[in-house]
Amino acid sequence: MGFWLLVMIFAVVLFFVNQHFFSYWSKRGIAQKDPIFLLGAAKDMFLLKKSLGEYFSDIYNEFKNHKVVGLYFSYRPGLVVNNPEVINDILIKDFNNFHDRGIVVDEEVDPLGAHLFLLSGQRWRDLRVKLSPVFTSGKLKGMFPTIRDCSKVLQVYVENNVKNGNDTFDVRDLLARFTTNIISSVAFGIENDCINDRENIFRKMGMRIFQVDFKKAVSQVVAFFVPKLFISLKFKQIPKEIDDFFMTIVRQSVDYREKNKDFERKDIMQLLIQLKNEGYVSVDKDEDKEEEKKEEHQTDLGESSIKKLTFDQVAAQAFVFFVAGFETSSSTMTFCLYELCKNPETQAKVHAELDRICKSRDANDLSYEIMGDLKYLECCIDEALRKYPILPILNRECTRDHTFENHKFSIEKGTPIFIPIMGIQRDPDIYENPLEFRPERFLDSTNGNGRSKGTFYSPFGTGNRNCIVSIDKILKNFFLIFKY
Repeated sequence: MGFWLLVMIFAVVLFFVNQHFFSYWSKRGIAQKDPIFLLGAAKDMFLLKKSLGEYFSDIYNEFKNHKVVGLYFSYRPGLVVNNPEVINDILIKDFNNFHDRGIVVDEEVDPLGAHLFLLSGQRWRDLRVKLSPVFTSGKLKGMFPTIRDCSKVLQVYVENNVKNGNDTFDVRDLLARFTTNIISSVAFGIENDCINDRENIFRKMGMRIFQVDFKKAVSQVVAFFVPKLFISLKFKQIPKEIDDFFMTIVRQSVDYREKNKDFERKDIMQLLIQLKNEGYVSVDKDEDKEEEKKEEHQTDLGESSIKKLTFDQVAAQAFVFFVAGFETSSSTMTFCLYELCKNPETQAKVHAELDRICKSRDANDLSYEIMGDLKYLECCIDEALRKYPILPILNRECTRDHTFENHKFSIEKGTPIFIPIMGIQRDPDIYENPLEFRPERFLDSTNGNGRSKGTFYSPFGTGNRNCIVSIDKILKNFFLIFKY
């Protein structure tokens, strides 16, 4: 009798606890995804039945007639935003209330985690302002010869294999090795040959970074649901072998360049060292100073309180550029090649444009300027990123209580926010036949045909917290080198 009484009491208490937590959004007049005990509304994602992109796309499709929809991760309320006007408020208009991603990092445990993608608040603002001059068009132009040289190594590799009868390639792996070559060179100033050497240490470390074991999975869940516990338990997100490797590589590169003043490369590492030693990035004499200044301050985040970067900050930025650069670029190239193979007419248009531009410029070699003329190829890349966004969602955190005056609802400080990019970019009400690969969507004007870009198109984010550098120059160079 006593046992069943306890069971009944527990069930009643649990019922009222669930009613309290799982009515958070309905009490605020916001539609919500029906939650499930303990797991909230994220059962399929937790049980690995759906990917992150699929999960949020399904929510978008189910509730896309609602501006926002509430959901629960266990007992933590979150908000999915479907309406472009609300998205614009969060990412641009009211950015000051939504500038954080809500991802915690313990810099004492993971010094490589103190990078632009993860940092929050004023520390993120300061670092973003400091790093913006590193990625202006003039600086990227200076890195172009390195990208071109890596492309030629890939070209020779493919040609030699085809001549020897090896005409079948694992494109995903090959392109990952190719982009690892590029990023390790421009980020660390180290000449590699990951294309011919599958056992190259940079390639191994790149693969290791994305391996998820049980411990890492648990730490990521704790970091999201109970960030304070994550910090107190001193979870380490980046494995020690990776931490040691990249710290050593950066230390060796910095020490060598500081001792050998005559050695200078136009790469990310050189610019980061300038920020470490001088506190600013100089403008080369062949760069457009007015254009550089305009690009540096386009984020409108004010002045940085950081005078100079520390060594750990240099290492963390080089690390995240490596991690983000090779994975996003190789994945997008793989998807784009896949679609061009499926659509030979589109592929023929790309070839025709390359022939026409190269002939008009009487080009015997590749140049940065040729890239800017390849409008149709750029549309192909845009379309690949629309159909297969590398970041299927954008996440933000409300940093202070906020009321959306034009939409008649409020959210509290600390609320995680999710923007279902893949769902929006595959919405048939926005893009006709969204699963069709049609680069012409983006040809009608500089901004695409009507709703093709803007808030509806955000593969790398929008506003001040967007990706600090796009990958289209690397991608264009890849296709151009193979035309030759």
